[in-house]
Amino acid sequence: MRMLKMAATLLTLAVSVSTYTAPSHAQSFLERFAVPKSKLVNRIWTQNDPNSSIVVDHGRWDAFLSKYVRTDGSGVNRVAYGRVSGADKSTLNAYLADLQKVDVTKLNRNEQYAFWLNLYNASTVSVAINNYPIKSIRDVKNSAVDFVGPFNDKIATVNGKSLTLNAIESGIVRPIWKDPRLHYAFNCAAVTCPNLGKKAYVGSKINGQLNAAARAYVNDPRGVTVKNGKITASKIYFWYEDDFGGSEASILNHIRRYANNSLKSKLANAKGIDDYVYDWALNDR
Repeated sequence: MRMLKMAATLLTLAVSVSTYTAPSHAQSFLERFAVPKSKLVNRIWTQNDPNSSIVVDHGRWDAFLSKYVRTDGSGVNRVAYGRVSGADKSTLNAYLADLQKVDVTKLNRNEQYAFWLNLYNASTVSVAINNYPIKSIRDVKNSAVDFVGPFNDKIATVNGKSLTLNAIESGIVRPIWKDPRLHYAFNCAAVTCPNLGKKAYVGSKINGQLNAAARAYVNDPRGVTVKNGKITASKIYFWYEDDFGGSEASILNHIRRYANNSLKSKLANAKGIDDYVYDWALNDR
């Protein structure tokens, strides 16, 4: 009953918004309404040891990515979900199981950052493998009124706390780090999502890896395009506008920070963004 009421509320909102906006923007506003707020789910996740030298082993995830992720002609990193061997699936499951045994509170902040990014991405890949073939990660549903796919399903237990993909992203990483670059690191198995890297995130290199991911996405057509003076951006910037400063002006300033010279010149006098797009098709190969 609660899900039916939520569906009715979303439908009413969509109709209301469409009265005042173009159809594509009405869809975007409805989607933004459904995006989880950045809110800490439990204070345990704020605990860390700045002097810790513990390094979590992500070697198995690193090997998986190197083996199954390839870049296509348009720059999208594709994952060979359908080709994953039984042995490699078992190795991935063992890696995820071992991550859940880690006491995250004993790690330093950079090591925690890498931990959560790898747990999220490896879990998403595992979901896609276990349900393949699918056209989109959002096709993985547990009910007829499931509008978001597997993102609110339990995927892990860390420090005794049950977690979903949304809890990791919006209940832990977003409120603690308050770092817009995290949106270039989380991969939701969609074509327009920032690339799933070919290497695992590691605490000792996390800042360089995040900067590289930001530059790669901003300068890719999936992130930003400028054609005939019109700016089209990924819906990630719309959905998470607050994380990028709270306005289109702040989004553009963020984009300029990572833009190459060509894109930066096209955005020099930009005041706003004309449209937002996103393709939820699975990033498989």
